[in-house]
Amino acid sequence: MSEGDKDGPRPRRATEPGSRPTPAGERARRELSGIAASPGVGIGRAYVIDRRHFHVPRREIEPAEADEELARFGLGLGRTHAQLEAIKNRLPHGEHRQILEAQQMMLRDPDLRQRVEALIRNESISAEWAVDRVATEIRETLERADDEYFAERSSDIGFLAERVLLHMGDVDDGELSPPPGSVVIAHDLSPADTAQLARAQVVGIVTGVGGQTSHSAIMARSLEIPAVVGVGDILGLVQSDDMVVVDAIDGVVLVRPGTEELDRWQHVRDRYDVFEERVQREHGLPAIAQDGTHIVLRANVALDAEVPSSLFHGAEGVGLFRTEFIFMDREIPPTEDEHYRHAKAVLRKLAPYPVVFRTFDLGSDKPTDLVRYGEREHNPAMGLRSLRLALRERSMFLAQVRGLLRAAVHGPLRIMLPLVSGISELRAALAVIDEARAQLADEGVAHAQTVPIGIMVEMPSAAIVADVLARHVDFMSIGTNDLIQYTLAIDRTNDDVSYLYRPLHPAILRLIHRVSAAGKAAGISVSLCGEMAADPRYTWVLVGLGVRELSMHPSAIPVIKNIIRSSTLSDMEALAREVLEVEDAEDAERRVLEIMQTRFPEHLLHGGGQRFVNEGPLRRPQEGGG
Repeated sequence: MSEGDKDGPRPRRATEPGSRPTPAGERARRELSGIAASPGVGIGRAYVIDRRHFHVPRREIEPAEADEELARFGLGLGRTHAQLEAIKNRLPHGEHRQILEAQQMMLRDPDLRQRVEALIRNESISAEWAVDRVATEIRETLERADDEYFAERSSDIGFLAERVLLHMGDVDDGELSPPPGSVVIAHDLSPADTAQLARAQVVGIVTGVGGQTSHSAIMARSLEIPAVVGVGDILGLVQSDDMVVVDAIDGVVLVRPGTEELDRWQHVRDRYDVFEERVQREHGLPAIAQDGTHIVLRANVALDAEVPSSLFHGAEGVGLFRTEFIFMDREIPPTEDEHYRHAKAVLRKLAPYPVVFRTFDLGSDKPTDLVRYGEREHNPAMGLRSLRLALRERSMFLAQVRGLLRAAVHGPLRIMLPLVSGISELRAALAVIDEARAQLADEGVAHAQTVPIGIMVEMPSAAIVADVLARHVDFMSIGTNDLIQYTLAIDRTNDDVSYLYRPLHPAILRLIHRVSAAGKAAGISVSLCGEMAADPRYTWVLVGLGVRELSMHPSAIPVIKNIIRSSTLSDMEALAREVLEVEDAEDAERRVLEIMQTRFPEHLLHGGGQRFVNEGPLRRPQEGGG
């Protein structure tokens, strides 16, 4: 065993600015593409953090050493919890604190402790090896999820495990101290890392991996630090002290820009900051158009920790609360009481606004050990998932519905059924909800007598028969991400066919219009919760097509709200009528951008419109969702 193995895992240190100075002009300018995870423009010198080579010793122990290893494991947990508490207490109240609290809860998870203890005692391996094995098992479960949000949670597990491993020995605990005004460059960052960077007054973050739903991205948005993630081999392309421009509007990173280019970007940054300040001033006002039409803007949420951001950005409730996370990485399904307590807590945080809980949207694209899927599905998006799986796993479905019905006595809760294909499937789901109500009544358990029940319209079949479905539900929500995928027969994660992802395709526009009209005829509300809702390029079209409720990532709400408050319904409807008549998506895109670029140039800069003008078709969304 090496000296490193004896001392525990070797820490990964930051590369301090100035450690590898490079004479000006020796290396060329680079332009790198990634995902804009937290909007804004940051300009500064690079501070590189290289943590890719983390070594975990694999050491067998004698049975008599088990208690000592368990004590070291407990010490690592305690020190990690204390470090997270110290970082959390240095931050203002907000969702960033709650994310760290969620990580502390993971450290206290009895299942985690039991699994590590079992490996140490039963297989006679070191605490480090046991922690690494358990963390790897959990990560692999989450990484199998096709949904980006759940795959991103695997990084959280890895970061927590590494902090525990570091704190099991007398080594550097990974505190970061970049100079103010730096742009942090890393392969990845943990939520705790991101929280430390807020105090350091960094102006930007760039990571090689990650997506819009990673906790570090969520925290960067909450802390208002411009961030671009998923850039690839960023550590091989940037050195400390390099000048870097973080264009977290379009997802571009400029390394070593020229003097004139740098001056232009400083002007863009100043202009963006002025615009952002103006938009944020009205975030608490309702999205009422100039003719008095009220468009309800709600948030898409997957974690309790995202609720404060929703309220801060002016959401009038949650239009899509994804409930899948409570099912992930566990050996027994969540109980009715767990569903009840979770929903109750969310309702209290958002009172008096409504919360739409989507019943579990699990499947082989979001795997869980709780159900058996049979052989590997070749196309999980069209297989056993969502409501189809819920109807098969009736006991899990009943437990969730019963918990939600009970929680509804504490606030305006709504239940939404995903991936409904037609009336037969809807009737089967409504029968389960009726059964849950009857059971609670027979048992004398308090529950809401009337809870609005709605459906997600994300399949062409559901959109075509929306008039029929609307007669049996209290609301409908259009999930454009899947609706576009299924209607245009493309895999939205396949880059080879990404050019076919056209939100303004005539078929998509007509389906949205059809569903909106069906809802209006039935006297029920119709919302839209896909990525189209968050894109300022589409706001006029969607409202003009009849959508009166939009649900999106919280950070997108202020810009969409400002567009609506600066517009009239007649202008929006006129544009929608015009694009409904065009024959192909390119004509629709050209006309929409022409109008929106003229009326809202700064808003489209925020949403990526400038790059569209220069480069071509509107791009597909970077994450799953509605």
